[in-house]
Amino acid sequence: MKLYGFDTINTLKVLMFLLETEEEFEFVPVNIRTGEQHTPGFRAVNPAGKVPVLSDGVHHQTESNAILLSLANRTGWGLARGATGHDKLLAWLFYQASTQGPHFGQIEHWTKFAKKPNPGALAHHRAIANDTIAFLNEKMIGRNYICGESYTVADIALFPWLHIHEHLGLSLEKASEIAGWLERVRNRPATLEARAFFGPSSIS
Repeated sequence: MKLYGFDTINTLKVLMFLLETEEEFEFVPVNIRTGEQHTPGFRAVNPAGKVPVLSDGVHHQTESNAILLSLANRTGWGLARGATGHDKLLAWLFYQASTQGPHFGQIEHWTKFAKKPNPGALAHHRAIANDTIAFLNEKMIGRNYICGESYTVADIALFPWLHIHEHLGLSLEKASEIAGWLERVRNRPATLEARAFFGPSSIS
């Protein structure tokens, strides 16, 4: 398999899975800061011009949470137990893609990359991000992982943005359950390896 990616939140998710399961893969860097995602060669892999992409040479799987779910279904690793557990896992993957990811990402945009500040937009997204942290913290009470006692792809999907909460100026002071969960995920050998993948300059 080839993993097309860059030092991004969504690429980190897929790396975490591949390293957890010791899958063999070749990493193909696509520098989205210099526009390599818009080249004809990469657009042939993903016409949307986004990373990550996981390719077997014939099929090019896109969208990080879809990649996680496809890998989990193929390998049997990272799934939740039972029909109810599976439904919860799907809901968390969609929640991460529709709520956590967009609002945390907008905070990063307005604090790190925007050419002109927009305090109103930043305040809006920060408020929703703080609500997200409170919501996740409540759901984590009495469990080790987001779907229960088993580590799943839902945890992998939610981890990267929460891992860099300080970089985003967000606090976990009132979210002790999330803080404990973060330490459990951070200390997994595959997570440590994935975080080191892009070197010391990476925020991951």
